[in-house]
Amino acid sequence: MVTQLKCSKCNSKIPIGRLKIIPNAKECVKCSSEDLNLVRAVITGKTTYSEWEVIKNKETKEQMKRLEGKGRRGFGSMLYRGSRQEPSHKSTTGSKVSLYVKTYPHSKLEKVMENVMIWIDSNRSKAISIIDKAKVNDNISERQRKQAMDIVEVLSPSPKIPKVKVKQDNIDPDVINAFKYWK
Repeated sequence: MVTQLKCSKCNSKIPIGRLKIIPNAKECVKCSSEDLNLVRAVITGKTTYSEWEVIKNKETKEQMKRLEGKGRRGFGSMLYRGSRQEPSHKSTTGSKVSLYVKTYPHSKLEKVMENVMIWIDSNRSKAISIIDKAKVNDNISERQRKQAMDIVEVLSPSPKIPKVKVKQDNIDPDVINAFKYWK
């Protein structure tokens, strides 16, 4: 039997359930300095929940909490809806929570590509650095950067490294036969 203890910080009773799980607990749940772990069901089939996942990493917990509640509602899975960064539904206070999603206008990509086209024939590395600098300065998205790099690769392919043929030593046929059927 577990005896009822009092919290060392707020002097309230520590719940019996907590003492059953953590017998040496000195603090109640509210006063505990330990971070809560996120526990979620892992769907392994269409209708089964057969595994549980415990997430301890702080950044991963925050990401999963952000995605919470964005599961299947009509079309799309939780990860698909979460990746689109749809605004959350009403919060517990009743106010709407909205997320800021950065948009990258096509005009900025066009401006970057104009500068790239100036350098594409004479200095390929300068053209690539213009694209990378635009991404670092947050003028274009990662997707736009990949598109620009594909265009550069088509217009000015990266130099092909010639394959070096390695001369193979002559091996005695008896040695080859000895290892041919080796098991």
